[in-house]
Amino acid sequence: MPDSESGWLRIEVDSAALAQNIRTLRRSVSADTAVMAVVKANAYGHGLLLAAEAFIEGGADWLGVHSVDELHALREGGIAAPVLVLGPATAAEVASAADLGAEFTVGSLAMLRDLAELGSPVAIHLKVETGVNRQGITEAELDSALAVIRAKNVLRLKGISSHFADIEDTTDHKFALAQMERFEGYRLRLAEAGYPGLFHHMSCSAATLLWDRTHRSVVRLGISAYGIWPSRETLVAVRQRGRQEVDLRTAMTWKVRIAQVREVPAGETVGYGRAWKAMTDSRIAVLPVGYSDGWPRALGGRCHVLVDGKRAPLVGRICMNLCMVDVTHIPAAEAGHDAVLLGRQGDEEITAEMLAGHLGTIAYEVVTLPGSTWQRIPLPRETED
Repeated sequence: MPDSESGWLRIEVDSAALAQNIRTLRRSVSADTAVMAVVKANAYGHGLLLAAEAFIEGGADWLGVHSVDELHALREGGIAAPVLVLGPATAAEVASAADLGAEFTVGSLAMLRDLAELGSPVAIHLKVETGVNRQGITEAELDSALAVIRAKNVLRLKGISSHFADIEDTTDHKFALAQMERFEGYRLRLAEAGYPGLFHHMSCSAATLLWDRTHRSVVRLGISAYGIWPSRETLVAVRQRGRQEVDLRTAMTWKVRIAQVREVPAGETVGYGRAWKAMTDSRIAVLPVGYSDGWPRALGGRCHVLVDGKRAPLVGRICMNLCMVDVTHIPAAEAGHDAVLLGRQGDEEITAEMLAGHLGTIAYEVVTLPGSTWQRIPLPRETED
């Protein structure tokens, strides 16, 4: 049976690795460029407060969240660092956060007009459209946006931001360069309109790693802060440009305790649909994790977990709350032992990139799969003598 303090499903988070990643990435930007660690989506699955504390320890100047709910959670958890809300927010949500000392991204005229009706000052960053066509004030809308800001005393324009469309997806960055030029055009128009000293930020993890000239006032570090390269293309492009590769440390391990080990005779089938048949007498470990926990059904029969430092293949279909793995070749495996779904055990490792390859997706999605059924546990720090 599992330890009551650790449970069946645990995500161990190496907070020292998170702090070290920020220190490492900070060395790649100039001293006058601020570092924003993005902790949206429960800190990319790592745990909002745990990651926020580690990033601040590592030297992050700002934290970035998607929603006002995440902002409230940070403040309730005792995090006092400057926060930028990156996603949309209603006027009521912003009003609820009036005393929390945050700044808000505004990516549409409608949101800008709603916030202009509030009774208290709001610090805002205009998000401008440069090529993603997702959030952003367009060039044609900029004068209207400035008119709204000037008409109301409550709106305090503090920054301007944008986002790259394909910088991670290719080693040909012509489009990204064109986006940078468009962004500079917005910045100059705002400076001419009487806003010369704004925070200006467009640099995501990939841009931060690739080009110094994208760094500007603030770099927004997401996936790289968690020790994962944005993409294989980004790594290749860094090498092509002769830039020094950054040593990033992954920080997340998914562990599940084996619930039982079953003896399955040759010829018997396992799981729904009888999708797997034992060709020899086999030992099957049952893991209490399934697709309702964020362990995708599509992984059934496609990948391995680690048991006693060895790879054990998933067999049969992944169920809502359970899955099965073949441990015939691992005689020591028994109930109560840990199986590692993501991370390292002994000399073996399963990475987010590996799981993403099986699923036809990206590492970003993989690390955010586990939900509330998992406990997130910080690894104990090493003590100095």
